[in-house]
Amino acid sequence: MKQKKGTMRWIVGGCVIVGAIVGMSFLSLSENLVYFYTTGEAFAKADTLATKDIKVGGMVKPGSVQWEPEKLALNFVITDLKDHEILVSHRGTPPDMFKENQGVVVEGKIDPTGKSMTSRHLMVKHSEEYKKPGDHSTMDKALLERSIFKE
Repeated sequence: MKQKKGTMRWIVGGCVIVGAIVGMSFLSLSENLVYFYTTGEAFAKADTLATKDIKVGGMVKPGSVQWEPEKLALNFVITDLKDHEILVSHRGTPPDMFKENQGVVVEGKIDPTGKSMTSRHLMVKHSEEYKKPGDHSTMDKALLERSIFKE
């Protein structure tokens, strides 16, 4: 009976310690998460999100990019291609792949009105597919003829 009681204490003690570690991990993780919002969601929740660093994703609106390289000032509009647009102000050099009609994720603070945002970090969405420069639709027939796999 004594051995059962001692074993049960170790099991309960271990569960309490593991539970405390998991609980503390979730609490610290939730404080450091930065959620991704669409422009529509960010606009709708702007008054509550204005105090937090958030990520907002959308498309760079054509004709909206204003780049001043001597001041390192970049202004552009992101849109969800529906009703919502947010004017973004960014200080610093834009990523190489940044351009109009390109998907972008902006990290920073949104204005309580939801109409503008100050960015501290830009991430550009790009295709995961690599294509060599040139015509992609034709195959090199001579290479296929010389192929070692041809019977």
